[in-house]
Amino acid sequence: MSSVVIKSVDRARVEQAVREYAARLFAAHPEIERIIWFGSWINGIPSPGSDVDLCLILSSTDKPMHERAVGFLPVGFPVGVDLFVYTRAEFERLQAEYPGWFRAIASGRDLAAS
Repeated sequence: MSSVVIKSVDRARVEQAVREYAARLFAAHPEIERIIWFGSWINGIPSPGSDVDLCLILSSTDKPMHERAVGFLPVGFPVGVDLFVYTRAEFERLQAEYPGWFRAIASGRDLAAS
């Protein structure tokens, strides 16, 4: 006998977690200039398996792209989180090099530093 488990999405809990997480990031990492929340939570209807997509834009970093997200990942978040970490210059280049990806991110919500 098989069964299906459906978990509901607590949108208010996720939104609160994102706001608190962004505030902690801005406070602890002065190199973060912008945080953009994009993806299905902002532009669509999240399903129970939807993760939070966040783009962090840094003034600069010495770390290669594949090592950047590790230092910013949250602990105990209510859903999965995908972090995309770019320097300001890299993010600006996305518009010309990967316009669809740039639009996907840019259509999101800027989370302001408190």
